[in-house]
Amino acid sequence: MIPVNVRTQTARRSFNMMLGAAALSLVFALPAVASAQARISGHGISKVERDTRKLTVTAQSAGASANGTVAFIHNSPAGLTRFRGTVSCLNVSAGTVQVSGTIDKGETATGALLDGKAFAFTIATGTSPQRFSLPNFGDAGSIAPCSGGRSETVPVTEDGFSIQ
Repeated sequence: MIPVNVRTQTARRSFNMMLGAAALSLVFALPAVASAQARISGHGISKVERDTRKLTVTAQSAGASANGTVAFIHNSPAGLTRFRGTVSCLNVSAGTVQVSGTIDKGETATGALLDGKAFAFTIATGTSPQRFSLPNFGDAGSIAPCSGGRSETVPVTEDGFSIQ
């Protein structure tokens, strides 16, 4: 017969159970982080004084990659700025969405072409009313993925966005 140290086995088992419980409690205690899979769809129209802006987004992410489309129209006394683009980054966290990508076709009110430029928006879906930023434009590669739009935001006065 082989002698067994019951005290050592019991201590080891108790230690392993405590480690497992600690790991589980840590997982449940961590704050929610941006989901690895997210989806946004909808369009927000903002009518403020003589400016009308419309942002349409349909995009989804799966891990580090994202795909989808975006369209933006700004009709103002200065003229019409509009573009459509392809989404390459989508981040959703606590009702705030950051979306960025590349403009396929577009132009500003002054006639400057936006084709091939980078864009980024921030959309606040957890506020009432919802809000979206004015777009951030830049040369390809000059805007960090999912960096968000400009600090100026406009309220969504018609329709809205939903995230899943």
